[in-house]
Amino acid sequence: MAHQEYVGHRLIEVSVLPARVVYLIADGSADGFRAAVRTASHRWGGMTEPIIEVRSEGDSGSITKLVRIADVQAVVNVDADPSRASLLAAAWNLPLVAIDGMESASPMGIWEFTCRPDSVAPYMGAGVDPCYRADPEGPLWAVAVAGIYDPPKNATGYAPIVPMQLTALGTAQASAATVLMKGMTGFEENWAMYDRHQHEMPVVVVIAEADSVADCVWFWNARAMRSHSHVDMPILLFPEEAPEHWLNFGNDIRFAQIRSAVRPLPDVILVSRSLSDDALHSAAARADLVADGEDSGVRWGVPSAETDGALTYRVDRGFEPELFRRRWGLTESNSFHQFAGPSRYDVVLPPLPRLPGKALLRLRGEAFDKLPRKDSVAWMITERGRSKSPLPASWHYDELQIPMYVPWLGFPQLTLSVPQPREVVSRLLKEVSRSYAPSVPGTIGLTVMEQSDISALLDVLVVEALSALKTERTEHFLKELRRLNEGRYPDWLPLEEAKELAREFGGRQDRKFRSATNVVSGWTALDVTPGLETACAQGWVERGLGLDCDQCRLHSFIPLHATGGKAVCPACSAPALYQRENNNKAVEVVYRLNAFIDRAVDNGVLPHLLVIAALQDIDPSTYLLPGVDVYVGDDDKKQEVDVFGVHDGRVLAGEVKVKAAEFSKHDQIARDVELTRRLGADVHLMAATDVIDDSLQDEARERCEKAGLELLVLHEPQLRPGLAEQRTIQSRRKGPATTPRQRPGGSQTAGLDSTS
Repeated sequence: MAHQEYVGHRLIEVSVLPARVVYLIADGSADGFRAAVRTASHRWGGMTEPIIEVRSEGDSGSITKLVRIADVQAVVNVDADPSRASLLAAAWNLPLVAIDGMESASPMGIWEFTCRPDSVAPYMGAGVDPCYRADPEGPLWAVAVAGIYDPPKNATGYAPIVPMQLTALGTAQASAATVLMKGMTGFEENWAMYDRHQHEMPVVVVIAEADSVADCVWFWNARAMRSHSHVDMPILLFPEEAPEHWLNFGNDIRFAQIRSAVRPLPDVILVSRSLSDDALHSAAARADLVADGEDSGVRWGVPSAETDGALTYRVDRGFEPELFRRRWGLTESNSFHQFAGPSRYDVVLPPLPRLPGKALLRLRGEAFDKLPRKDSVAWMITERGRSKSPLPASWHYDELQIPMYVPWLGFPQLTLSVPQPREVVSRLLKEVSRSYAPSVPGTIGLTVMEQSDISALLDVLVVEALSALKTERTEHFLKELRRLNEGRYPDWLPLEEAKELAREFGGRQDRKFRSATNVVSGWTALDVTPGLETACAQGWVERGLGLDCDQCRLHSFIPLHATGGKAVCPACSAPALYQRENNNKAVEVVYRLNAFIDRAVDNGVLPHLLVIAALQDIDPSTYLLPGVDVYVGDDDKKQEVDVFGVHDGRVLAGEVKVKAAEFSKHDQIARDVELTRRLGADVHLMAATDVIDDSLQDEARERCEKAGLELLVLHEPQLRPGLAEQRTIQSRRKGPATTPRQRPGGSQTAGLDSTS
C-alpha cells in the first residue's frame, strides 16, 4: 500500500436521526389531517413533522419560518393543490413527493431514511404501562393527541391500545404514554437555545371543538416546535366537553405543570381557534384556575400536588410557541486519524435502544470546517472514499449529511477522503465551466506562490519597493500603441491581441535598478532598506552595484557576487567606476528585481498576490488562484476572473484593481458580480490597492444582494493599514515618513504606493 501523508488526529461528532418531512393538506381538510397523522405516527420522530394547511392566498412568510425551524428534508403533499404544493416546495428548496408515493417513488428519496418507531422502541406497550393510540375514525382531537397506528403483527401483548375512555388521553399527554410520544424514543435535540428561560414556559392548554381542524393543526405544530429534551413546555389538547364532564380535567393540567418543575405566572395559557372567550373562562373555572392579575413573575420551588394556591391562567389567542435554534439527533464524539487521501473511520454511534435500519448520519468537526458547503465537496468526501450511502451525501448547514442503511456493509467502518484545497478548487471550476486554465498573470502568480512566501508582501514597504523597481514594459508598450494609433484605425488591433503583443515584444528594455535612497519617493533609505532586504530574502530582489561607463555610456547592474577585482564595463570591457553615494565617499548598493518578478510585476500580478496574502493572513487555510481564464455556459467568449478559490470555508471570486476608479467604468461592477454568480461562488471580492469610494461599494453591495452573494471589500484600509496616518504625519513634518504601524498579529503591513 502506498504511503499516505498523515494530516493529524481529528474529532468528529456523529449524530443519528431520522429524515423528517412537512405535510401539506387542503384548507380545513379533516381527511388530509388524519392521513398526515397516520403517516407521521409510523415514522420515527413523526411527532415533530409539521402539518400545514395550504390556502390559495396565505401568509407564506409565516409557514416558511415554520418549515425552517422544523428543519425538515422533504415536502409531502397529502391533498393540497398540486401546483401550490410545487411552488412551496420550490420556494423552500425541498423535494416534493405525494403521500401515496412515499415508499414507491423512483428514484429513492431522502424522506425514506427513517423507520417505524417500534423498530427503535421495541416495547411500545410493555407491562403495566399502557401506550395509547387513537381510533382512526374517532374524534379529530384524539387523533392529534395520540396518533393513528397499526401495530406490527408480532406485537401481540405489547401493542398500543385504543383507550376505552377518551379521558385517559388527558393524563397520557403529560406522561409520554401515546404512540406519538413513544415514537420519539432515541430522538431529541443535541443542542437547543431558547430566547427565554425554562422557568418562563407555561403549560399551554388548547380547548377545542372535537373536530376543529384549525385547533388540531395549531396544537400539532405547537407541540412539534417545542423543545423535546432541553426545555419542557407542556402543550395539552382537550375537547370542549372535557371541562364539564372530565373529573380529572384540572388534575391533568396540574400534573403537566408538576412535570415541568417550575411555576411561572401565569401557570397556564388557554388557547382556542373554535371556542369563545367565555367558554375558555368557564373551562378555567371548572379546573379551579385563577385569572392572572397584575402581579407577574416566577414562583420558585418545585410544584407538587400539595402546593398551596391555585394555578393562574390567561386567555391568549395570539400565543405562539417560542421559536428557537436547535440541532437534532443524539450525538457521540469520535476520533479520526486523517490522511491526505482515503482514511478509514471507525464510527461509534450514540447509544440507541435499537439500530434504526435507515437513518441520516450527520458528521461535524474540524476536518470539515474549512471546506465549502457544496454538494460536490460532500461527494468528494464520501463517494470517492467508497462510502456505504445509497444516496449522495450533502451538507446540512455545517454538518455532512449521509443517508445510511444501518448497519451498512463493513459496519462500523466508513472511509472518508477529506480533499485538499487545491483539489476542491479544481473540482469547483470543472463544475461551473466548459473549460478553464490559469491566465497569463495567473500562471506567473502561481509560480511566485510556489517559489516563495507571499506573506512577505505584507511587510513594510515591500510592495512599494517592488512596484517602484518595475521596468515599464507591457503597459508602456500599450500606451505607445494607443498613442500611435490615436484616431486612425479604431478597431485595427483588439485589446487582448495588443496585450499579447505587448507581453511578447514589450520586454526589450533593461531592468531598472536603484539605491535604497531613491527607490520609493518620500521615504528614506532607513525606511526602505528593511523591505528591500525582505524581498531579497524571498529571491525577488537582487543586490548589486551600479556601474557607469564613460566609453560606451551604458549604465550596468553588477551583482554583488561578481564585483570582485577591478570594475570593468560588462558591455565594452573598458575600465569603469561603481556608482557612489554620500558625496562620492562610498560605493552605493543598488537593487533590482530578478527577471521573473520584474515580468510578474509588469503583468499586474502584484495586487492579486497582495490580496491573497491578506486573506491567507486572516485564514491560513485559504487557497486562491491569482487569475483564471474560464468559458462559462454556452458563451464562447473567454472571461478572466482575477481571484478564485476557497477562503474561510466559502467559495470566493472577484476582481482586483490597482486603481479603484477602474470600477466606475461602464457596467464594470455588474459584469464582475455576474461572473462571480455564474462561477457558483458564495462571496464576491471587490479589491483595490487604493480607497474604493462608498458609492462604488454601495452599488456592488446592492448587486450582490440581488445575486444572493456576500460582498467582501478589500482596499487601502485593509491592505495598507497605517498608510493614511503616515501620510498625515509626513505632511505635518514636511519630511521623511516614519515606519507605518504594525498590522494585527505583530508583523508590519504595507501596500502599493498610490502612484504604482
